[in-house]
Amino acid sequence: MKKVLYFTGYRMVAQEWAGNNLDSAIYFEPDEHGLDLFSAYLNSFRNEPVRLLVDLIEEEFRLVKIPLLRGSDRQAVIKRNYSKYFRNSNFRFAISQSIEKNKRKEENLLLIGLTNDSLLEPWLKIIETTRTPLSGIISLPLLSEEYVKNLKSECKIIILVSQQVPSNLRQSVFVDGKLVLSRLVPIASFYQGNYADDVIRDIESTQRYLISQRIVQRSEIIEVNILTNKRHFDKLTLRCAENKAFKFKIVEINELLDNQKIQVSELQDFSSGLFCNLANKKRVLNHYARSKEKKYYLHHLASHALKFFSVVCLVGSVGLAMSSGINGWLYNSTTIETDLIEKNFKAKYNRLSDNLDDSNMSTDSMQNIVNTVDEIQNKYLNDPQQMLTLVSQDISIFSSLRVKKMDWFVSNYADTKNASAVNWGKQTRQQKKQNKQTKSTIPHTQGLFEIAVVEAEFLNFDGNYRYALSAVDDLEKTMAESGKYAYVEILKRPLDIESNNSLTGNVGKNQANTQPSALIAFRVVREVSNEQ
Repeated sequence: MKKVLYFTGYRMVAQEWAGNNLDSAIYFEPDEHGLDLFSAYLNSFRNEPVRLLVDLIEEEFRLVKIPLLRGSDRQAVIKRNYSKYFRNSNFRFAISQSIEKNKRKEENLLLIGLTNDSLLEPWLKIIETTRTPLSGIISLPLLSEEYVKNLKSECKIIILVSQQVPSNLRQSVFVDGKLVLSRLVPIASFYQGNYADDVIRDIESTQRYLISQRIVQRSEIIEVNILTNKRHFDKLTLRCAENKAFKFKIVEINELLDNQKIQVSELQDFSSGLFCNLANKKRVLNHYARSKEKKYYLHHLASHALKFFSVVCLVGSVGLAMSSGINGWLYNSTTIETDLIEKNFKAKYNRLSDNLDDSNMSTDSMQNIVNTVDEIQNKYLNDPQQMLTLVSQDISIFSSLRVKKMDWFVSNYADTKNASAVNWGKQTRQQKKQNKQTKSTIPHTQGLFEIAVVEAEFLNFDGNYRYALSAVDDLEKTMAESGKYAYVEILKRPLDIESNNSLTGNVGKNQANTQPSALIAFRVVREVSNEQ
């Protein structure tokens, strides 16, 4: 539900809108009792934003021409015009209406301002005291541009006549749908007197002023849209039919509200409901409010932004917690499956032990393997978690590296290439010969080691192999000097620069746009220690 404060220069009206439905309207008189009630009303919905719509006789309009400028130069010209026309006003606003291209480009600028700030001061003081978020102070004549846009008139000049209070008649002049002038003139014949003649007389007075200011030509047709009530509709219709100088369109306000599906509790004599509904529909609208008046509204927006980011963080935390829970469940499932595999191997070992003819391996060797597995499981590390953690910490220093593959296994020799090359029994002559022929910086040391072979690539690689090779050297140095590993060996570099190798590749039409890649592989070895 949105709240619109409507001020006519005398009393304040607080309206509560739910879409196009006016739920309530509360009136506050400009006396001590009324101001106290207004303060209590604002305190009743603390931290809910409001907007203030003003329709004042003390509001003046000036249409000026300035050179077509931008930025600080334009602001400087506008400030000079403020000083000229609204020197003593704190509430003023400038809006561009059109651009003329003559000898030089000029901008038609509409300046509006309130000439009597004291009318708003007591109400704004209460709004500030109650810390009510004020999103904007809106000028009703300038807001009426939104209504005129939907008229789809063929005339260039439109005069919109409306009455929001019994004592004043509002006439707003629009050229090509842009407001150029608005007058709020006193009228005393709303309840008694010849109301139709007074309205026509004021419209003719406005026409003479427009001609004198050369805003319209004498021969130019002016369309006059009059918003009235059932009380004056018939008399105005008859009186306007007698006047051929204007193109009249008379609209009964209650029919207009029904056509626009604006729901109010009772029949309306005035047009204030229409303009308050227009102010309610706008998401962001402000003409006069300064940062001083809007500070609590900015706090309100900041609090909503913080709440939004808090919800985002909470959702992200829940997501991470769920992800961690799923990973834990998967790890436990893997552990259970591993236990089952171990039991199957033990069962096979028992069957082979019972029948030596069914196995090519001796019972002693088989028993030695089983005892070794039991010893690793009972006394040493039984999962790759610690090794993976250490490697991940080292790689995370280089943000451009992404791990593609990681193989982890346990071996009784430090220079074992992969899991398939592990041999827990005695090595044969052929295996010893192959180990001697293998080019490796890791010595052929016997013991109990856990080994990780990691393959990675550089993300978004742009072909800078110098940087890639330097990063690989830094990675090797970092891991070697960390003291966490017994041995570190680079198996593959992004570019093999050894003297006994040559560079090969394909260059042609099909390879011109190929994205370069940089792959590395390394092996780290840790000696497994007895933790018992």
